[in-house]
Amino acid sequence: MAPPEKTELCNGVRMDSLEDLRIAVAHDWLTGRAGGEKTFEQIAESFPTADVYALTANPKIDWEFGGRKINTTFLDRRGVRELRSLTLPLMPAAWRLASRQQYDVVISSSVACVKGFYPGRSAVHLSYVHAPMRYVWDPDIDRRTRFEIPNSILNAFRNWDRTAAGWVDHFAANSTNTQERIERVYGRKSVVITPPVDTEFYRPGPQSPAGGYLLAASRFVGYKRLDLAIETAALLGRPLVVAGWGPGEEQLRALAKRIAPDLVTFEVRPSDERLRDLYRGADALLFPGIEDFGIVPVEAQACGTPVVAMNVGGTAETVLHKVTGMLVGSQSATALAYAVERLDSAGLSREDCVTNADRFGIDAFRKKIREWVNLAVVGGAEAPLERAA
Repeated sequence: MAPPEKTELCNGVRMDSLEDLRIAVAHDWLTGRAGGEKTFEQIAESFPTADVYALTANPKIDWEFGGRKINTTFLDRRGVRELRSLTLPLMPAAWRLASRQQYDVVISSSVACVKGFYPGRSAVHLSYVHAPMRYVWDPDIDRRTRFEIPNSILNAFRNWDRTAAGWVDHFAANSTNTQERIERVYGRKSVVITPPVDTEFYRPGPQSPAGGYLLAASRFVGYKRLDLAIETAALLGRPLVVAGWGPGEEQLRALAKRIAPDLVTFEVRPSDERLRDLYRGADALLFPGIEDFGIVPVEAQACGTPVVAMNVGGTAETVLHKVTGMLVGSQSATALAYAVERLDSAGLSREDCVTNADRFGIDAFRKKIREWVNLAVVGGAEAPLERAA
């Protein structure tokens, strides 16, 4: 079946009339309220009349879409939605079959295959990219299965992904790191719109002194490198709280029991309120993974907590070295431990951490998203959109 022709929108559409358009917002999968999901919730909130789509949605989570229905695909079934590494080959088909409705504007929030959402082929399609598919383009960094993906399958997915990029009219990236990858992988320009952080919610508590522990918070998946956080705690002999969820929990618990007994505590699926308390009480956040942006380090800084992280990827943009944390050049427990020791004597200001985090507030994100969409609907040219960021 040939893709439908793009919808012709009239020039002169003002920002305050976007609600009169037929808009859909779509995200790859909704598993837990981590950075990508929180960003998508704010995209949807920026367009309160838009229809909401996702590949799958965890029914145990209270998603914040203003009571709107989440339209999902045939992969959203109990016992199936959790098997993303096995259902990956089916995702392009799932997005192709997700809907046959006609929209004027489609805004996709992409970490995988949502660019293939069929209505986006006829609408003005704007794709907010958290990362080009890591496990396809950078499998050495993010391998979603225990098995190496054969080159034939990798090449097929890369070809599909490049084709799907051609169905997108305008790209936005969550960081300059992602912007560079979009140009390298897809040969496309993009604007940078950094993700939103709820800096009104994540604030220092009243009289909240550090609690004498280090904190690591993320999904329990391999490329987050929480194993390095545990190894760092073992080297330093300091308590560590590991907060999050994911398929790697058993391996992380086994590692902690083996090398850091009585030092590591796990907080599985903490509420937002509990995570905020953990940020507030931590001496520092350890963030050993390489992220394209990384909302967690910004949330920690918003609570006045310094961050120890890699000097590459998103944290190189969000953490100010020797001002709001320490950035390291080697992804190793030794480097992280040395940075923590330097942090203890650096005398960093919690106020500086908060001020730096305030750059990434929700209101600023919503404004930029709406400006991006409005300019795309009105102008339709990528060059002005680059300047808009």
